[in-house]
Amino acid sequence: MIRGEEFLERAKNYAEGPTEADWRSAVSRAYYAAFHVARALMSKLGFTAPRADLAHAFLWRRLGNGGHVPLALAGSRLNQLRGERNRADYDVGSNLSWKETQAAVTSAAMIIATLQALSPEEQSATTEAMKTYEHDVLRESTWRNRPR
Repeated sequence: MIRGEEFLERAKNYAEGPTEADWRSAVSRAYYAAFHVARALMSKLGFTAPRADLAHAFLWRRLGNGGHVPLALAGSRLNQLRGERNRADYDVGSNLSWKETQAAVTSAAMIIATLQALSPEEQSATTEAMKTYEHDVLRESTWRNRPR
């Protein structure tokens, strides 16, 4: 089994490569590092993220509505990073610079650090805020009642 953080190491390696193809791969791996760490956090907090394309918005929206400013910033960065990943993977007609690549890898590392720094108390408060967001705003519940 692989952990999301391992993708960040690949991203860093690709980011030091000499070609734009390396840099594009770095941006993609950086996004998926942050994505998988966020998904693992949601699972730990007791939420069931959907599969496939719906998982992306699920993650950044809940992070953004977790009642914790650093977490909200991480959610916003995750959403921005997804846009950068889409550009890197799909918009091959535009140039992607080494500087943009470094920024994406740094952003992913910051997202991961923020998610991993949540104390047990912050995790508990965040869980309650996300449950309220789901109930009051989304009118759905993905919380399982028992965190993993």
